[in-house]
Amino acid sequence: MDKTSVFSYYAFGYNYHLVRFIATTENKVEIILRIREHIARLQELKLVITLRIFKNPVEKLIRRIELAEGDTITEEHREELDEIFNQADPAMDAELEMKMVLSATQKRFDTEYLLNTPKNLLADKVWGYMSEQAKQDFSESTRCIAMNLPTASAFHLMRAVEECLKQLYFHFIKRNRLSKPMWASMVTKLSSKNNPKPRKETLDILDIIRVNYRNPTQHPEKNYTIDEAQDLLNNSIVVINCIYKDINPSEMILL
Repeated sequence: MDKTSVFSYYAFGYNYHLVRFIATTENKVEIILRIREHIARLQELKLVITLRIFKNPVEKLIRRIELAEGDTITEEHREELDEIFNQADPAMDAELEMKMVLSATQKRFDTEYLLNTPKNLLADKVWGYMSEQAKQDFSESTRCIAMNLPTASAFHLMRAVEECLKQLYFHFIKRNRLSKPMWASMVTKLSSKNNPKPRKETLDILDIIRVNYRNPTQHPEKNYTIDEAQDLLNNSIVVINCIYKDINPSEMILL
C-alpha cells in the first residue's frame, strides 16, 4: 500500500487548474515551472499512463518555448499545450477514478505512533534492545490496529512478544537449553530456575497472555474486535517493557 497525503491530491488539482487555464497568461518561465510541477505531481501520484502520454510531447514543447523569442508564449504554443492536455486528460480521469485514499480512524493510541513510530509506545531504550524480527512484528501489529485489522494485529503481537520472550530465555538460561523453545516451556524453565531469574510479575503476565491471548489466537475461528486488539497491545507493551527491564542490556545475547 502506497502512502499518499490528501494534500498531494489537492496540490495536484490546484496546479492542474493553474497550468491549464491561468498560467498561459503568465511569462514563459512561470509557465514552464508550472508544467514541470505538473509532471512532478503525476510522478508523485503514480499516474503512470497519464505521464507516458503527457511527458514526451510537453518536454518537446518546452524546448521550443525556451528557444522562442519574447517573455510570453505564442498563441500557437498555447494551442499545442491545450491539445497535449486534451490527449492526456481521459487517461488522467480514468487513473484518478481507480485511486482510493484510506484514512485511519482515531484509536486509543496515537495514530502517528501506530503508523510511523511504534517505538514511542514502549519504554525508553527498549526498541534498541529488541531483535529485528520483534521490531517488524510489533510495527506490523500497530499498523494493523491503525487500519482496523484487529485479528492480524493480534497475530503479529503474539509473534513479537514470543520473540522477546526468547531473548529473555536465552539471557537467563545458559546451559541445557530447550531444543525447541516454546512459550509455555520457556516460562516454566525460567520459573524453576534459581536466581538470577526474571521477576515473578514478568513471568506471571507472560503466562496470562499465553493462556488468554496467545493460545486462542492460534485457533482459526478466533476473531478479535478492535477493542480486544488494543487491550492486547496494551498488555504486550507492559510485558515487553518488563522483559527488557529484567535483561541487563550490556549482557544481552542477540538471537
